[in-house]
Amino acid sequence: MAKKVAIVVSKAPYGSAIMGEAFRAAMGLPSVGLETNVVLEGDAVFALLKNQKPKEALDFGSLHDAWLQFEDYGFSLYVHKPSVEARGLTCEQLSHCQTLDDAEFKKMLRDMDAILRF
Repeated sequence: MAKKVAIVVSKAPYGSAIMGEAFRAAMGLPSVGLETNVVLEGDAVFALLKNQKPKEALDFGSLHDAWLQFEDYGFSLYVHKPSVEARGLTCEQLSHCQTLDDAEFKKMLRDMDAILRF
């Protein structure tokens, strides 16, 4: 049985390399046989906001489209529902919105063999 890894990303998608490093980890772990689950929480949920144009506003590249290829890379992608709601967002505003509430999030983390936080 494959080892299970959770990647929990809570930092904003722009202003640092953290989001990119989390994405690189998410791409690589399945390739070595690890069941990988990514959860975007906190300000990281903004990474999936539709109609982003960070290049125009911040001169910063976006990983929005890359995250949407999660199935091609072999990992599961979730958003923390309370984080979405706390930011005044709805699932309709996000390009992908498979949500976890607090109880589901805690259960997922308990079931993991390892947790990486970004």
